[in-house]
Amino acid sequence: MTSRSRVRAAAVCLAAAGIVLLVAPGALAAPLGDPTVSGGTQGREYVALGDSYSAGFGLEPFSEEPAAGCFQALANYPHRIAESLGLTLDDRTCSGAVTADIRDVEQVTAAGASAPVQSASLSATTEIVTLSIGGNDLQFSDIAASCIAASSLGPLVADQTTPNCRSKYVVSGGGVEVDTLKDRIDSLVAPALASTFALVTEKAPNAEIVVVGYPAITPDPTNTPVGGCFSPAFTAAGYPENSFPFTDVDTAYLHETEAHLDAAIQTAAEASGATFISTLEATAAHSACTTTDSYMNGITLEPGEGTPTTPGASLKLGALHPNEAGVAYLAETVGAALRTSLEPGTPEATAPTATASATATAQPTAPAPTAPTAPLVIAGVLVLLGAALGTALFVRRRSAAANRTPKHTPEA
Repeated sequence: MTSRSRVRAAAVCLAAAGIVLLVAPGALAAPLGDPTVSGGTQGREYVALGDSYSAGFGLEPFSEEPAAGCFQALANYPHRIAESLGLTLDDRTCSGAVTADIRDVEQVTAAGASAPVQSASLSATTEIVTLSIGGNDLQFSDIAASCIAASSLGPLVADQTTPNCRSKYVVSGGGVEVDTLKDRIDSLVAPALASTFALVTEKAPNAEIVVVGYPAITPDPTNTPVGGCFSPAFTAAGYPENSFPFTDVDTAYLHETEAHLDAAIQTAAEASGATFISTLEATAAHSACTTTDSYMNGITLEPGEGTPTTPGASLKLGALHPNEAGVAYLAETVGAALRTSLEPGTPEATAPTATASATATAQPTAPAPTAPTAPLVIAGVLVLLGAALGTALFVRRRSAAANRTPKHTPEA
């Protein structure tokens, strides 16, 4: 069975309404920087760990490494960095990974294959480690799915009585607001991150360890257009390209949530002695909201398999993940930091700067869409974001493993 067939089979099992995934066309991009490498980095052992944001989810062609269904792109940023610096790469990144998959759990992939425990690739001879992880522990794909809205003012598609996602996750009690997502980060994700980074440091004691934060999916207030970001994922006329179907309230709320996760990752990374590279602020002007110079894919649906009474929809891989420009930015940013660290005395390379535009471009304003059918809205749109953030591609099949208390993590 081909890789594409396995993806379709897994998608059909997950989506009872016949939703399938459509692989977006992609191309193998040129490697980072000048192909000429220096003796200071040539041949050094480099291990890349992490989830879909490291694996390059959505950038075809994919390899079958470390297992079928990991959606590891041949042009992801670890491969570009390795080629640019002349490193010997062992790329263990796999879409859908959680912290437990880094530490001590074999990951079941979208194709039903088993990816080895990622940290098993580390040793005293490992010289460089890059790692992005944490988004799936927060279950951000499920969160994003619950936030799909009918218009910039709401309501939510899955719950017509709820105006926005913030009101779903921020609860009031005794006159005090409690943000359940921030609480989840503090009580569950942060300890898991701390345990994971400590283990990586223990297994690769001689390595330069770089933890890379997630780029901005939604913009910060400074880079949010006056007219807002909302554009519908589906209309009576069809499916727009790179839509941004989140309310104005949730655009801000989701960014706040990502910023809280970014801070938690930084705290855990630095406590373990690793270097942390935050990409959140630098990419805020290049989120999925912007229609120009975006580093992130929006959401694109296309007509797909279904029935005469229940239309189907297909989702292009890579939704809410770095596009070609975004992966290039990550490669340049992380690669520049590694070159400076590995080659003392080398003039510090200037990573590309994501400069905020003084006149941010808004998404085209559109009236509240008329959903093709209620079954499509409920089945298609919610399932599509189980694949978005890729991270959680088909993770529901093994949610118990993802959410259990890690062996190296203290009780939350």
